[in-house]
Amino acid sequence: MGLYKLCRHTGRARDRCDHAWWGSYHYRGRSCRASLAKWANQKVASKTEAAIVLDRLRDAVRAGKFAAREADPAESRMTFNRFADVYVERYVKAKRLASADTIEYRMALVRQHFGARLLAEIRTADIEDFVATLKSPARLAKDQKAARVRRPATINRYLSLLRHMFNWAVGREYLERTPFRRGNQTLVRQELEDNRRHRRIAKEEELKLLDHAPEYLRPLLILALDAGLRRGEMLALTWADVDARPGWLRLRGETTKSGKTRWVPVATLRLKAVLDYLRQEADGTEKPPEAPVCSYVTGEPLGRFRTAWILTVLRAHDVAPAWTRGRDSGCLTADCHEAFRQISLRWHDLRHEYASRLVERGVPLSQVRDLLGHASIVTTERYDNQTQDALLAAAKRLESGEIFKNFSSSPEESSDTTASDGPSAPAKSLDELEKEVGVGNGVRTRDFRSHSPALYR
Repeated sequence: MGLYKLCRHTGRARDRCDHAWWGSYHYRGRSCRASLAKWANQKVASKTEAAIVLDRLRDAVRAGKFAAREADPAESRMTFNRFADVYVERYVKAKRLASADTIEYRMALVRQHFGARLLAEIRTADIEDFVATLKSPARLAKDQKAARVRRPATINRYLSLLRHMFNWAVGREYLERTPFRRGNQTLVRQELEDNRRHRRIAKEEELKLLDHAPEYLRPLLILALDAGLRRGEMLALTWADVDARPGWLRLRGETTKSGKTRWVPVATLRLKAVLDYLRQEADGTEKPPEAPVCSYVTGEPLGRFRTAWILTVLRAHDVAPAWTRGRDSGCLTADCHEAFRQISLRWHDLRHEYASRLVERGVPLSQVRDLLGHASIVTTERYDNQTQDALLAAAKRLESGEIFKNFSSSPEESSDTTASDGPSAPAKSLDELEKEVGVGNGVRTRDFRSHSPALYR
């Protein structure tokens, strides 16, 4: 392999990025690799310097003066729990990832399964055993009465986290290889998942949600339905972002999922009316630029509103909320949670509804992608959920549409036929056609289409 880097950059971007240079060599009959900067104990800033260090390393191997880097005793005896702490501190929090707030919750089950195991002793079979444990029925929450089976999408989230942790460990030389791969062969594959949401929100259901939502939650519903904002984006929105460009909402890069700033237009009258209403203080003055757009009546910024959303959905579907230890406890009964699960309406479905309505009105997917802030149009396609009425109307075009026509393969023949106003020429016999295309005595196969002049221009 020679010189390479453990990153996704290619070409000149790879040569100029800050990732470490690695080199491959053969030592005692097996293929090995080493971080050239660590082996030479010097900074390797360019590909030229990396090639010089790699030549020195290979010369040391041929001369028998090479000593493989001995594993650090602290690293060789590192448990998975200890490694998880290092991963969180030096990767998740150091890079200020959006998952820093939830990483411990996502990692709890992984720590429970691998916590006391030595990191270097975890094998592919251990990962497969962990997947089997995830597939077994279990009570996923304290208020669940019966055991449930995790969905393939949930299992894949755990596998993605584990795969990245082990790849990061290989990059930092805690491990020589990851248990997920052997060379170019993938040993642990993700589960096949059908996680595309097909939930649509009818106009009547939308009106019921707005009617039963508390006063501070209604603006968030309209921001999601008419602007397609994510929960974190709308909570971080300030009046400075609204006034930055008239008629647009500025979503700053530090508040978006992609880390890039994007602009979303204020395209509906009700969204404009909601913004004008929220801008006014109780005494009639306008809120300062640094004030949040979404706030309580007291002016405090909104935080988590999951309970308010669940209550709104239940009441909109004629389900009376009930609490386990009184209303002040905030703990709904298991029957209420089961009813909410049966209704199957998530907050993110409002953003899906925004995208689906745009597509139904003829907006190209490329523009919907930019409005939603997606990096790939493949992700946007998952947001396009057509209603059954729209699909039925599309299928009925087979019956009500135009009669199918068999057009000529030659553009000239087609244009001449349609442009001519005179009487049509008499049909040619098979012998005359054979002479035109060069077929004679049955020696060659008759193929009129392959001899079209349009193919040889």
